[in-house]
Amino acid sequence: MKKEDLMVSFDNIKPTESARKRMLDNILSYSNRKKGISMKLINYKKAVPALALVVVAVAGLLLYNMLKGNFKPGLRPGNIAAEDADIGREDYAAPILNQFRINGRHYIILSDELRSEYGLPDSVNESDIGSKIADITVSPDKSLIGSEVYRYVPAGGEAVVAVKKDNEYRLFRFFTFESYNNNQDEDAIEYLKLYGIDKADDIAKILFIRHSEQSKLQGVTDVAGEITDRDEIAVFFGYYSALKNTSDKYFERLFNFNGAGSGNKGVEIDTAAPDKQGPRDGGEGSMTAPDYTGHAEDLPLDITPDKADIAEDMPLVVPDSIVSDAISNSGDTPVSSSTSAASGPSGGMMDMGDAGAGTVEGVPGSVGDALADPVTIRIYNNSGIYYDTVYYINIGFISRYEISKEFADFISGYLDK
Repeated sequence: MKKEDLMVSFDNIKPTESARKRMLDNILSYSNRKKGISMKLINYKKAVPALALVVVAVAGLLLYNMLKGNFKPGLRPGNIAAEDADIGREDYAAPILNQFRINGRHYIILSDELRSEYGLPDSVNESDIGSKIADITVSPDKSLIGSEVYRYVPAGGEAVVAVKKDNEYRLFRFFTFESYNNNQDEDAIEYLKLYGIDKADDIAKILFIRHSEQSKLQGVTDVAGEITDRDEIAVFFGYYSALKNTSDKYFERLFNFNGAGSGNKGVEIDTAAPDKQGPRDGGEGSMTAPDYTGHAEDLPLDITPDKADIAEDMPLVVPDSIVSDAISNSGDTPVSSSTSAASGPSGGMMDMGDAGAGTVEGVPGSVGDALADPVTIRIYNNSGIYYDTVYYINIGFISRYEISKEFADFISGYLDK
């Protein structure tokens, strides 16, 4: 067959209507399948690189945190605040600053107000620095660890000390004894020694301060009595310096107090001096301070301090009815300090003691009645530094010290004038 005949034959071939429709369907189906495959390939091409970038970013952040020391897999409930403070989380409590403990004594920064009240210079001169006392090894403020603590000569004792940090001296004041946090107390003589009072001649004067509603409203100090006579100061020193820690008896009397209105006075003051006891590791006259017991990095600001070392005879949970409704102090108490009878004289659950200027008033209830109408006893050394302890007339205690009837009568002579 000739070439021309073949071409004519092909030209004459025409598909039927059904064949044309079948071919069109095949063409359209193939086009749709190809388009679907193309779309799937495009999605995968975009998703894979994006996923890779996410993985790289997460791995980079983890590596950065580990290198910086911020990624700490062993976080515990007790140190979450401290860990997040290291990372810089704004929604967590700031660390406690300017507090430390040496030789069983807690110290806090001395406020400008109290410095002025003590009559101390505005700046610390090198010539006022005495002998070295200790190096700071226990503090919630990491920047203080390793700093040196020196006697501050103008204070006349170790109630105010100078801390050398970054070649500068800063003043800190005594806050509480460690034993006071454990529901015990030091004998009264230890407080006197801390303030440089070894004998009656080291006392400049003694004030007895009441806390009436009128004085609080007017913002004045209601001095009910004052001892300046040297012979009278010697009598006071003789009574007070002999007082021993009677914390156990204090708590027993406090929580068994029945009040005067019940027909049972509940408590009678012993006519004999308190039984002599050996020295304890605790302190009178200071509010309860945070217990950092060597774990400075784990102490949040609260925060609630670890109470594992509190005396077993003192319940950790105290009814709201016995909590004091008004406690004021000199203004430089640590943020985390608490006030409770469990803590003791200068700031136990309910009592206020020798940490510095302070007042406390009772609330309704047996314990509130026991601690009602307190009188602050303010003892000045010859340098003008003073400390406060509280006389609870209703139970016959000065802070956690049980006093004799003779001592109570001596004080009453100044309160009744």
